[in-house]
Amino acid sequence: MIPEISEFSYGFALTNEIVGWLPLSAAPVFPSLIEEGKENGGYDVKLDKPGAPLYLQFKRADYMTRSSATEIKHYGLPLSLPFHRFPITQRKKSFQHTSLVELDDGTNLVFYAAPRFHMVSEINDAWRSVQVAGRSIFVAPSMIGLIHDDDKHHVAYDAQHAYFCSEPKEISPLTASALGERILERVASDSRPVREQLPEWLGNIRSRRAQARQTQQKIVAEIVAVRRAVRATPDDTDEIYAAVPSGRAALDSGEQETAVPSGPEIRESRPLSPEEQTLRAISDEALHGFGAQLFVVQPKS
Repeated sequence: MIPEISEFSYGFALTNEIVGWLPLSAAPVFPSLIEEGKENGGYDVKLDKPGAPLYLQFKRADYMTRSSATEIKHYGLPLSLPFHRFPITQRKKSFQHTSLVELDDGTNLVFYAAPRFHMVSEINDAWRSVQVAGRSIFVAPSMIGLIHDDDKHHVAYDAQHAYFCSEPKEISPLTASALGERILERVASDSRPVREQLPEWLGNIRSRRAQARQTQQKIVAEIVAVRRAVRATPDDTDEIYAAVPSGRAALDSGEQETAVPSGPEIRESRPLSPEEQTLRAISDEALHGFGAQLFVVQPKS
């Protein structure tokens, strides 16, 4: 069953809930708000306190109610009806997944966030009861790993199990509470103020984006070699390489998947501090290169 809610609606609800999460504050960084002329640039990052970046890509989930679902009929997975599933964007449409796997390098907090609901009434109920995060799963891209084909893939999950498909592989998503513990550990691992860490965050996300392109080119070469060996059709090579953007298109490839709503009307801009410029650059990289929302998570005052 196709979800009634949009990724934007889910992301908005989850973002608003995360802002007051646990003994932490989580400030979403939106580039348009940094330029809007508001005090603190429209966000609440405490530059002189410790913190860590959190990158989330929001997904909406289909609601599967029939035993004819591929996961049950063809794969025989022990999923209880009804269950949910969300798609991983195909490589030919965008190499965001490759980019997210590269960003999830063991030092960053990177997750797909997906709901355990699909109806407007359900998201409204979760919103009222402050359970949007509690009724969500968080999947690290590294759990899925790199995808070496152009097939359709998705993550299917019920209350007990989760699988990456098409060839089923069981994975272990985090609950909201487990994600909270992971965030606390990450924030506690570096006592330096955010001000000192910002250049490293920017350097890291840019290097991960560059590495993702190199990785994607290797994957393309593998697919080309396999298709040549199986069918020996040169036309396939052209089709595959056409799916890997180059130049400026490569930098903006993430925009193919994520429909980014227009920001508020921009007021007369004010000069940005060096730290604000760096935050804006990191947020831009996260959005356009990875289709992800940047949060800066910090201990509450």
